[in-house]
Amino acid sequence: MGLRDAFTSWFRIKGRSLEHVSFAIRRLTGIIMAFYLLGHLVDITTLLAGPEAYSQLLNLFAGPMGVVIDSFLWAVLVIHGTLGIYSAIVEMGFLLEHRRKLLVIAWICALLFILLGVEVIINVLR
Repeated sequence: MGLRDAFTSWFRIKGRSLEHVSFAIRRLTGIIMAFYLLGHLVDITTLLAGPEAYSQLLNLFAGPMGVVIDSFLWAVLVIHGTLGIYSAIVEMGFLLEHRRKLLVIAWICALLFILLGVEVIINVLR
């Protein structure tokens, strides 16, 4: 199985359990965060070009596009974190008999934190 086949197998969810799908989503959010980190490092290097260049870059993300990007990044961070906490609890052997319920609770918490964070992002960036 090649790298492409392995990667595309993450998105074949037919017949897969919620735990499998959640693990694939956590892997994907980890990859997204790694690319964001690289982009953020490039973003910060615009400071070397001077404060005007950095201000112009920040103005690109000050509008509605910035709200969408920040909201997406917040959702990625929260999903990755809550699923990571779920995995840590299960891997330590706690609540194994209730892991499906724990996973549902993790997703509910993630959705609530995402909604709360997006509300804050919208109110701060308007």
